[in-house]
Amino acid sequence: MDRSFLSDASVVAASRSFVCIRLATYEDQAEADFMKSLYVGRSGELENTTFAILSPDGKRKLTATGRGPFHAYRGSDSMTAGMNRIAATHKGAKAAAGTDTQLPLLKNLDLALNVASADGLPLIVTVAESKERLDGLNKTLLSLAWSESFAGQFAYASVLDEKELKPVTGVQDGEGILVVEPGQFGLSGKVLAQFGADTSREKMESKLQEVIANFPRKQKDHNSHVRLGIQLGIDWESKIPETDPQSLRAKERARGGR
Repeated sequence: MDRSFLSDASVVAASRSFVCIRLATYEDQAEADFMKSLYVGRSGELENTTFAILSPDGKRKLTATGRGPFHAYRGSDSMTAGMNRIAATHKGAKAAAGTDTQLPLLKNLDLALNVASADGLPLIVTVAESKERLDGLNKTLLSLAWSESFAGQFAYASVLDEKELKPVTGVQDGEGILVVEPGQFGLSGKVLAQFGADTSREKMESKLQEVIANFPRKQKDHNSHVRLGIQLGIDWESKIPETDPQSLRAKERARGGR
């Protein structure tokens, strides 16, 4: 789905006129309820992936919904054209591009490591001892995070309690901004770069460009990845029960079930 649609350069360009939200299935009951209100498969339950384009108030579906954009579009070209038509009907969409006021933070570091690993992205983590100072660090990242060069290139998380950093190796003491490479199964990570609160924008921008250029973006085969994880005794336990029949059957097969 991602390789054929969402990673296409024309779709990425069209997405600048939209608020793009990457929800984490089965990690928050409120999010799960919202996703289920948009689409359910034959099982009648929430499935692992959901795609929808909604009106600005989030209440009206502007396209067909389903497990992916292929429910609404034939390919990336038709998706680009469709998104451009939708944006043209909403005044201010183009002008609002790149003006986001917050980082796209994931709920916590553990989840961020898992999502970054699954999406094949480096992870940026802001660390501070108070919410005020943490907000300040996040604000310094805003213009970079939503710039043409960096939008969509990183996952993000914030940490107030340094104990949360335990799965990450190479962390130096003190507040700052970490750039982390997540482990294969999203349970750990290692620091690729660390910036202090007083690091210049130029230095940070140069290093982040270097990280993007050199980051090992490995394509994972879902079935072999799940099978290896089970063989190693690794399994992600979601906050709410998984209800996707296809995923549950695949895990059962990987465990040797019938």
